[in-house]
Amino acid sequence: MASSGRKRFRIRKRSRKLLGKNIKLHLAQTQAIAVPQQVSQVVFPSEDEHLKQGLLKMLVTDLLPFSKVKDVGFRAFCRGLNPTFDPPSSALWVRTELQGVYERIKADVRDTLQSVPDVALTAEMWTHASEGAYLTVSCHFIDRYWKRRSCLLETVPLGADRGAARVVEQLLKTSGDWGVAEKVKVVVSNMMSKGSMTESCEAKGWVHVRCFVCTLDVVFREALAQLDETTTTWRVPQLLRKCRAVVRFFQQDRDAQRQLRANQEQLNLAPLRLVQAAAAEDTWLDVAAMLQRLSEQRAAINQVLLQHVKEDLWLNERDMEKIHDILAALQPLRDTANGMVSDGYESLSNIIPLVDSLQKSMAWLSEGGNRVARALADVCVRHVSHAWDHRWTALSTAMDPRFKNMLLFSSRAQTIEQKLHAELRALCPSAGAGPPGVVGTPDEVDALLTEYKSTSTKVTDQNPLDFWRLPRGLKKLSHVAQKYLTVVSTAVPLQRAFNPELSRRVHHSRSNLEPENVNLMIFLNGHWSIENSDSPESD
Repeated sequence: MASSGRKRFRIRKRSRKLLGKNIKLHLAQTQAIAVPQQVSQVVFPSEDEHLKQGLLKMLVTDLLPFSKVKDVGFRAFCRGLNPTFDPPSSALWVRTELQGVYERIKADVRDTLQSVPDVALTAEMWTHASEGAYLTVSCHFIDRYWKRRSCLLETVPLGADRGAARVVEQLLKTSGDWGVAEKVKVVVSNMMSKGSMTESCEAKGWVHVRCFVCTLDVVFREALAQLDETTTTWRVPQLLRKCRAVVRFFQQDRDAQRQLRANQEQLNLAPLRLVQAAAAEDTWLDVAAMLQRLSEQRAAINQVLLQHVKEDLWLNERDMEKIHDILAALQPLRDTANGMVSDGYESLSNIIPLVDSLQKSMAWLSEGGNRVARALADVCVRHVSHAWDHRWTALSTAMDPRFKNMLLFSSRAQTIEQKLHAELRALCPSAGAGPPGVVGTPDEVDALLTEYKSTSTKVTDQNPLDFWRLPRGLKKLSHVAQKYLTVVSTAVPLQRAFNPELSRRVHHSRSNLEPENVNLMIFLNGHWSIENSDSPESD
């Protein structure tokens, strides 16, 4: 009986404690209604910190100015989502917090790079709205798990000197500051002055590769210029000026815009806006987008132009013939873009297959009488046909199991195998030297290459790094594969390289950042943005 009494006493005691906690919780909730600011600090500290971090990541992801936290509308929006959250209103607080994140991530990246054997640099030059030219430097490597890693290192102002020598000096300084100068073999840049950039890189012991996207733009612009010089009836630049004027007319006249939408509805056309291609730099993607939209909406457009008596802007049959030929000639370039991955960076190894397919398509269109395709084919020979003979492009392709047969069973096979022999001997110049498992004698190298050539790869869209990651006897060749597959084909991520709208949006955001925050924000955007799942501090 006594034990059952003690048990009932303990139960009543626990009930009183629970009742007291419920009363306190009820009082706290009541106070939260009356004094939300105090309760948000006391009752919900973890949620408050989570919201602050989300705010910081939003600024970083969208490259917004720190002053955004002071905007009345933004603060009201935050409170509308969560009445208990009082967003910080100090730009100094934003900078202090982001500087702390920057220092932590920078230390992590520096530690990671210490164990990497080879890296490739990418150099992207862009223009700030008020400060002139900037250079964004990133490095790329393959980690021990055979995953491609890309690390944005630094964004620095170049001032008035945009020359290749100035760029290479900055690359040397940046790579030295990050401890990778001796690991750099190749620099991929969007510099248009290919010759001087190549010479400046070679002076430092580096190889220069021009961004493949930039090369395609150069090919397109030179082909247009060639058409303008060699024909009198095919003035493509003149046609493009007319097309830009048509788009500009609709952009500036609201009545014309309304009439266009009405015509689109009447003709069962998609209610799409016209696309403008920037006149300063003709990129084939911009021009293709503009001409495609004009071609699709021609009937609705011409009706409006007729009502506004704009005969000079009327798209006649001769104009449409040229537009269709240009679009047909640009289709191989579109196929080339579609042949690359849609996100991140891709190895240099697929350039030769893409160029081979591009040249065949251009030749077929040229034989059919497409003048634009013929001009593109002529210019392609000057700019991209050398890819077969470029050491880094050729060996990268040979080390990609998807494309190895293009080179190892071609007329260039002997030259490629000689280069691979040299690579393996360089890794193991004498017995017992070099990485474990690397062969050195000519017979061993021949046997290794014969085994690699006989290996079948059935999946053409396979990640080539997965091939080398899997254990097999070819591991001895993986050191060469890792070195050459490290190099990427573009100076910017592919999702931006082949998306003009995204590219313009990013350019507008970063070119309007405060100069003192440019490096901080672009670095964090590359490592700590909401979209970057590999961020060391991502949730």
